[in-house]
Amino acid sequence: MKKSKLNVKTLTENKISEIIKSEIFENKLNFLNENYSNQKQELLIRNIILEELNKYFIENNHENLKAFAELRFGKTRIDLSVVNSDNLDNPIRIELKYQFTNDFKKLLNYEEVIRKDFEDRKSDMFILIISNWKKEDKKVFDKKWKISPNLSQYITSDEIWKENIETTLNTFQKADLEVFDKILIDKPYPTEYYIYNLKRR
Repeated sequence: MKKSKLNVKTLTENKISEIIKSEIFENKLNFLNENYSNQKQELLIRNIILEELNKYFIENNHENLKAFAELRFGKTRIDLSVVNSDNLDNPIRIELKYQFTNDFKKLLNYEEVIRKDFEDRKSDMFILIISNWKKEDKKVFDKKWKISPNLSQYITSDEIWKENIETTLNTFQKADLEVFDKILIDKPYPTEYYIYNLKRR
C-alpha cells in the first residue's frame, strides 16, 4: 500500500522531533562541538538528523523511504530530503540554518532568510539551530589553542534575540512552530543550542 505524502510528512516531522529530543542527539552534539567548535555546524547537525532518520527507516521496515543530503529537484538543491520511492517527484523538503545570537542584529532582521528558504523554496520544514555561549569561556579555550577567527564576535549577552526570533517565526501564518528545550553541551566549554522547527500546515 502506498503512503501518501501527508503520511510521510507527518512521520518525518514526528521522527525529527524525537531525534532532537533524544539522548543520542545530545551525545552526538557533545562529540560534534568538542571536535568542531571553531566552525559553523549546520551541515554536521544536518548529517546527525539524516543518519538517525535512515536508521529509523531501516529498523522499522520503511524500505520505500530514505533521507538524502543536497539532492537537486529542478534548479533547487535541498539541504535534507526524505524521498518516497512510491512518489519520487514529491520529496519532503527540509531546509536547515545555523546562526549565532548576534547575527542579523540579534536576529531582529531574520524574516527574509526564513521567507527565502521556507516559503520561496516551498519547504515542508525549516529547522533553525542557534548556538550561544559565554564569551569568557570561549576566550580561555581560544587562547589556549590560538584559535581564529573569533566566533564570539557573533554572540550577544543580550537575551532579546530570543524574543526577536520567536516573534519572527510566528509571523508565518501557514506554519506551525515547534520550539525545543535548550540543549546544554559542556565540551569543550559550555555551549547552548536552541532549535526551532517551522512546519508547513
